[in-house]
Amino acid sequence: MLFLRIFIAAIFLYSIEPGGCFALNTFFSHESNPPVELEFPVSCRLEENCRVVNYPDLNPTKDIKDYKNRKITYDGNKGTDIAVQSFMDLKNGVAILAAQDGKVIFVRNTIEDNYPFGLRDNDKDTPFCGNFVLIEHNNGWKTAYCHLKKDSITVKPGDFTPQGKQIGEMGLSGQTGFPHLYFAVLHHKSYFDPFSGQELTGKSEKKEYKPFWSVSAAEKLKYRDVIITNTGISIEDPTLYSIRQGKYEKIEIMNEEPEIFIWVHGFHFKKNDLIKITLQNPDQKIILDDFTRINSDQMEGLISFKKPKEDKTWLPGVYTGKIKYIKPDLKLLYEYDLSFEIKKPPEPVEEEEIRRQERLEKLRMKKRKIIIFHKLKQEDKLPDSYKENKYKYGD
Repeated sequence: MLFLRIFIAAIFLYSIEPGGCFALNTFFSHESNPPVELEFPVSCRLEENCRVVNYPDLNPTKDIKDYKNRKITYDGNKGTDIAVQSFMDLKNGVAILAAQDGKVIFVRNTIEDNYPFGLRDNDKDTPFCGNFVLIEHNNGWKTAYCHLKKDSITVKPGDFTPQGKQIGEMGLSGQTGFPHLYFAVLHHKSYFDPFSGQELTGKSEKKEYKPFWSVSAAEKLKYRDVIITNTGISIEDPTLYSIRQGKYEKIEIMNEEPEIFIWVHGFHFKKNDLIKITLQNPDQKIILDDFTRINSDQMEGLISFKKPKEDKTWLPGVYTGKIKYIKPDLKLLYEYDLSFEIKKPPEPVEEEEIRRQERLEKLRMKKRKIIIFHKLKQEDKLPDSYKENKYKYGD
């Protein structure tokens, strides 16, 4: 039995590494209930700090198609990509959870994460999944959890893992350049799309079930035509690398900066779509009303707007605005609120003034002690130890 499980795991490894493939011999059938019910495998807040950015590809040709017959996927994708906002999230720890009860049948935990630059050309031979866990559920169904952080995996082969238990942390190992979990569902030699229940195969005959997600998970998994993962402010023109690094997550902007940049980071930006921004200063005056047209389809995209200061300094206070993603027919697809503060630098304090204030404070404390001493002496409330005190406070 152990040999069989190791053999199955080896087949899985071969299938997901570059160049691996299966000769699938399946038959056509429609099944009613899903054979395994899955919960969401990442400990995060969907639509807030994590998002599904790629779905399995249901089209066996060079064209692509996700379960909504749209193109939020890439050619040959057999898994679901669940991304967080930046590498900072990974450093803080993003727990990966077992999607259903099962037994761990394979673990890899020794591959270095692609810090700090993401996947480099000389890393292309690294295993696709990097560090991962493979869990077997009922009747030969399995789930795989890829790109985990090195040394974060907390389970070992043979362990029973209940649904919801942490099995590791999201990382940047394997063939990936952005922080995400690659989650795959398998049955024997076939991959399945958990959103549609369809088998991922080029054969005309294939199995198809109802979607695998539980009711609670399905309610959270809202489909998006475009995925905005993050918006923010910087004092320099941002790059994808700086956004992934989380460079601007805790930035403080002072009112002397010559310019600011407002940026939008996401996936599956479409050619000719529009991104529009409006920005108001603390006096509610509109100081920026601009848009840009996306000039090409972008798997991962970054759009930034530059706003120079209009006066000698920015007006200190809270700036608010809106970022809108608009289709070419002017249909509003998404709208995001924007809010940030520009601060006035603290007034510089001279060292001599600081020392003067310290001397004054010492004199005030000494005077207060003398007053208290005399008051206690007049009321004959001094402790005996003070009556013979060699220090004189005066009459």
